[in-house]
Amino acid sequence: MTVLTKIKPSFKKTAVSALLSLAAAVPTSVTLSQIFASPSEAADYCQCVGYVKNRFGITTAVGNAKDMIYSLPNLGFTRISNPQVGAIVIMQPSFRGADPTYGHVGIVERTSVRNGNTYLTVRGANQGGNLFTESNCYNVALVDFGTPVNGRSDVSYWVKGNTPQPPTNPIRYVSFSGTSASSGINVRSGPGSNFGVVRRIGGNQRVYFDAWQYGTTERDLWLGTPDARWYRISGTNQWISSAVVYGNAPGSRPMP
Repeated sequence: MTVLTKIKPSFKKTAVSALLSLAAAVPTSVTLSQIFASPSEAADYCQCVGYVKNRFGITTAVGNAKDMIYSLPNLGFTRISNPQVGAIVIMQPSFRGADPTYGHVGIVERTSVRNGNTYLTVRGANQGGNLFTESNCYNVALVDFGTPVNGRSDVSYWVKGNTPQPPTNPIRYVSFSGTSASSGINVRSGPGSNFGVVRRIGGNQRVYFDAWQYGTTERDLWLGTPDARWYRISGTNQWISSAVVYGNAPGSRPMP
């Protein structure tokens, strides 16, 4: 366990009146909005599996959408932990918006984070459980799935090749500790002030961490300088801004 502290300035520290605000509640309803885009590779008759096969030049049988988790590894695809643009996304029948019998498969068009939850916009055919079927794969729909994908085991992501590109902002795993600001600090569900507050820690408390990552930039309570580091509380997925922790992650610097 490493304990490091910020260098104290000689001048008197001033209190910060407010730290991080509560985020808005996550919507519970699911909405599928169709946005037509054009055109994609042609196929004689476009279902979700056919569209993805055509997009990646797959000529062998892969089964229904839900079964592609078994066939893709044999076709040179690698499963990745988090969604990325251009990856194949496979939704099992239990995922809301997928066909309740066969599931759904499409291509990740974009991702968005709201209140700490990740949502997908998917390009694909016959999306939303037999809501759309496009002849020849023209005007293939973009659909915003209103179900967050965080921590779900019934949705998976696949990329072509065995060496997917590493994330540009990885989590750095290291054990260390620090002391919370005297006014207390908010704990969030992700590394940034755009994530929701899950609880609060009182002032002058020793807090133990097992990782850190760059997130939103805050102003250091003691030094008055920008700091984009966020620290993960040990054994959780709860995060605190470095700006309100008296202590530094080993080998880190305030800004990327």
